[in-house]
Parts: sequence; C-alpha cells; structure tokens
Amino acid sequence: MFFFIPYGTDAPIYHWPIITVFMIAVNCVVFGLQLAYPEQARPFILTFGNGLHPAQWITSNFMHVGIMHLAGNMFALWAFSLIIEGKLGWLKTLVLYLGIGIIGSAIVQYMMLGSLRGGGGLGASGIIYGLMAMSLIWAPVNKIQCFLVVVLFVFIRTANFEISIMAMVGLMLLLQITIQFFIGMQISSAVMHLLGASVGFAVAIALLKARLVDCENWDLFSVLAGRNTMTEEEREQAEHKNQASQQEPEEKIDQQSLREAALKEIHEIIQNAQPQLALKFHQRMSRELRDWILPQNDLFNLILALHKNKLWSESVPLMKEHLKRYPQKSALMQLKLAQILVTIENRPVQALKLLAEINQSELDARQSEILQKLRAKAEQLRDQVPYEISDQEQ
Repeated sequence: MFFFIPYGTDAPIYHWPIITVFMIAVNCVVFGLQLAYPEQARPFILTFGNGLHPAQWITSNFMHVGIMHLAGNMFALWAFSLIIEGKLGWLKTLVLYLGIGIIGSAIVQYMMLGSLRGGGGLGASGIIYGLMAMSLIWAPVNKIQCFLVVVLFVFIRTANFEISIMAMVGLMLLLQITIQFFIGMQISSAVMHLLGASVGFAVAIALLKARLVDCENWDLFSVLAGRNTMTEEEREQAEHKNQASQQEPEEKIDQQSLREAALKEIHEIIQNAQPQLALKFHQRMSRELRDWILPQNDLFNLILALHKNKLWSESVPLMKEHLKRYPQKSALMQLKLAQILVTIENRPVQALKLLAEINQSELDARQSEILQKLRAKAEQLRDQVPYEISDQEQ
C-alpha cells in the first residue's frame, strides 16, 4: 500500500496564503465539532432526495468523514490553493473557494432531487479539484512537491519527489473519469470531483482571457504555443504579427491616433504633478493598448513624481519597467529600487539579487558606500524573514 501527500510548489507566490491557512483552520475546527457533536452536525451535510437546502451548499464543504479524509484534503488544499491565492490574493480566492463549493453542491443536490435512497455528501474535495483545474490552466509546468509513504507488511519507506502540475492533475482527473465510467451514471464522489474541476476550468480560462490574472506566459495556452520559451522580443514580434494579421488598415490608424493622444495626455498629467492619476492612466493604457510604451523621459519623471510624494511601493513596478526597457546606465535606478525593496517592501532576497547586478563602475564613492551598507542590511534582514513573497518571473 502506498499514498502520497502534496505539500508545496515551486510556482511563484505574489500574495501571502492568508485565506488558504484560514480555510485549513476552519476545516479542522469544523471536523473537531463533528466529532464532539455528531448528531447536531448531521443536518449540515449535503442531503440527497430531500429538497434543496442552500445552507448545506456551504456547510457540507467544511465537513469530513474521518481524519484521513480531512488530512488528505488539507494537504492538497495547501498545495493548490497556494498557487491560486499566490496569483489572485486572499479576497478573490475566498470568493472562488466558496463559489466552486456552492455551485458544485447545488448541482449535485438538484440532480439527486428524485433519489429515493437518501444519503448525502460532504468534504472539500470538489473545491480542491476546482483549484487543481485552475492550477493546470495557470501553471501547468510548475512542480508539486510530494511526500511518498510506502507500506509493505511491517516495512515503511518514505521519499520526496516532484511532479508537474500537468501530470499530477491529469492523472487525478483521468482516475476520476475511469471510476465514473465503471460505476455508470450514478452520483458519486467522482462526479463531485469532476463537477468542481469543470467549474475550475471555466473560471480559470475566463479570468485568463479577461487578463485578470498574469501567468507571465507560463499558462497552459502559452506553453502549448511555445511562448514560454520565447524571449521578450520574440513574444512582442509574434504578438505584433498576430495583430497585423487581424487588424484592418483603418483600425491601425485608429490605434496610432489613440496612442498619440494618450501620450500627450499622460505627459500633461505628469507635468501637472498628479502622479497617482498618471499612474492609473498608464496602467489603463497598458491594458487597452498591447504595445503601449511610455517614453523614457515621461516614465522617469513619473517615477520621480511618485518618490516626491513618498509613494514608494507604487513606484516599484515602474522602476522595474524602466530597467527592463531602458537598461543603459541603470546603476542608480537599480540602487534606488534595491533601497525601496529593503526599507519599504521587506524583500531582502530580491534586493540582494538586484544589488549583485549593479555595474559599480557607474557609481561614485558615496554611492558605492551606500551599496555596501544596503547589501549588509539586506543580508541581515534576509536571515530574519523566513518567507518572502516573490514577484519574479519563473
């Protein structure tokens, strides 16, 4: 006999796993209440053949049959919710968690309205399969770390291994389909798992197509198209080529006119010392115009205006954009960004990486001294911060 426990991932994390930890805690507390008050807990299970009960669509997702059922679900929840919350943040993840559970439970209870057998369902598995499906769409080639336990008579062996999300989720879904195939059309846990996965697939694709989640060209569609292995220049060329094949000449003229008008407007906003308004305008144009690029002088002035108003965190993405688009003589920009990452953002690991890339020949004696002090502070802070949120590409 063997079983494995997923416990982590190498996918980049952009947000603290607040709701993931909270949901694990809630599931554990509810399980404890189930053990203490079994009869009182029974009405909260998703019942079949006894009408529709919307409250059960929520409560049943936090209840479990036994300790192994709970443990398996919570380990899986940690591994996959970490990926989803890492990209969306706690609030959207909470909405997704409850939404997948409610939709899946409602469909199953509706399908079982005519059941004469009674029975019911419980557990977070449907939600977890939804998160698994979303992880497959958003991070297919990232790895899941697993702990393997093999029990053979009185011998127990353990090992750690990694498996890609695509392989793991694909195998799990194939297993559920196979189980359902052999048991026929009857409602089972496999049906609830597949319903959760179906909701997850739909939501993941919708958010991706609406550009509400940034997978940095490592989503399933980009991987299948080979965009994840392209350089930034190659991706831009491919994007331009695709746009050129789809747009009519009149549309190109309209896009150019819109771009010129937008550049003029943002230049005036910056000149009028309204950095927050300029930042929002720049972000909106980045979403609406795929090849939107702010000229170096305007981008630099916007960064300076944000710093003047002590909007340090807001300036970080713009400073990274400046370094990416205009890398010439960038030592001072890198130094300032590293200082913000250490003193404001509490990201010493990223600051140290940035400091190591600085061309010190571009710095004078005072600036070099600042660099050394900043490096020492970042190294000290790194030892104190056990978990740092990443905003780097894979």
